[in-house]
Amino acid sequence: MALFRRSTEANGSSPVEPSPARPGAGAKKSGSSPVQPSPARPGPGAKKSGSSPLRPAPAQPAPAARKNRSTPAAPVAPRPTPPGAKKDRPTPTRREAEAARRQRVNRTLSAKESRRLDAQQNRTQRLRAVSAREAVPEKTLMRDHVDARFNLGEFLLPSLVVILALTFLASAVPRITYVTTIVMYVFLLAVLLDCYLMWRGFKRVLAERLPGTSTRGLLLYGVNRAIQIRRFRMPAPRVKRGEVY
Repeated sequence: MALFRRSTEANGSSPVEPSPARPGAGAKKSGSSPVQPSPARPGPGAKKSGSSPLRPAPAQPAPAARKNRSTPAAPVAPRPTPPGAKKDRPTPTRREAEAARRQRVNRTLSAKESRRLDAQQNRTQRLRAVSAREAVPEKTLMRDHVDARFNLGEFLLPSLVVILALTFLASAVPRITYVTTIVMYVFLLAVLLDCYLMWRGFKRVLAERLPGTSTRGLLLYGVNRAIQIRRFRMPAPRVKRGEVY
């Protein structure tokens, strides 16, 4: 280097400045102003740098923590078991099934409920027996024949109640007892005459519609129905008064 300088001074030329050495990979660049360090390359999760100062990257969410065993779980409604799937409870024993069956059959009823149930069962059985007994064709014809005509026997029971009430006035009106007694006997004879006419007409109808049918027991059956109030007859009338049956 000293020899090079001397040769240049002898020639009169300006000394040549040696070129600065190339900085290494980790060396800083020379210059008038200090070189700012280059920002580190952001990772895949970091945000891009800008004019604003760098913001710290958001922390990645931590894995879900385990549930605290002390916290009670919310109640879940039981789902219906589909056919063919396993049952969620054990099969009841024979004793338990028998006890459940007895409880369904022999349920505990109050006195009022038991009386109501007995009355309903008795009425159902009675209506069933009456329907089976009254389903005979000749009896059906007798009922229609009685229900289709006007019978004096329908007013027999109400008239007897009225006559009995008038007898209590005997102390005030002494002759009322004789009058009520005569009226009662006259009315009874009228009812008997009406029943005779009813029976005579029924025999004619029976011979036309059911020839050869026995009339045994039908007279008493017809008279018993004729003296009942129409509203309380069992079975209920099917035809109206004056209607053709």
